[in-house]
Amino acid sequence: MIDTIEKWAFRMTRLSTSAAIIASWLGAFLMFLLGIEHTVDAFSAFLLRDPGPYADLPVGDATVVHLIGALDRFLIGVVLLYFGYGLYGLFVRPDRSPRDLGLPEWLHVDSIGELKQTLAEVIIVILFVLYLRVALETFHADGLDLSIEMALKLLILPVAIALLAGSLRLAELHPKKASGARQTAGGPPPSP
Repeated sequence: MIDTIEKWAFRMTRLSTSAAIIASWLGAFLMFLLGIEHTVDAFSAFLLRDPGPYADLPVGDATVVHLIGALDRFLIGVVLLYFGYGLYGLFVRPDRSPRDLGLPEWLHVDSIGELKQTLAEVIIVILFVLYLRVALETFHADGLDLSIEMALKLLILPVAIALLAGSLRLAELHPKKASGARQTAGGPPPSP
């Protein structure tokens, strides 16, 4: 009787992650819609010569800023999909392979550490894209005054990104997989 209750309780807690999974998938869908909207804005800026909120930028640069914004949204959408599929594979259906679920192998997550490491790496890439957009907007604005204060403001984000990337490298939450092959449980991590 106790075993049945324990199994039921563990099954329910595993399934309670479904809320996070569904929210991640819905968030990914929303990010893809926003990315499409930015792409349409880029076409509008280029073809209709309507830079939208970037009226102070030349049309070509406004188009690029819109496309970088789209890239940023699409990357966040992919991160949310990866997170949702990772939770699904780890908690809801740990017994099924990605192939059984119709997913590519790269969406398979072996541990929560691997999920966190991959998410942290992609978030750093998203921050790089964000900085690129901010730099483009800043350097092409009318009347750019690159004072020491403005230069320091522009350097805050790349310094923060470098610190995050360095701390991620030092922390390395899970060992990297050797040449695409999965590391066996209990085996030594691949050498760097």
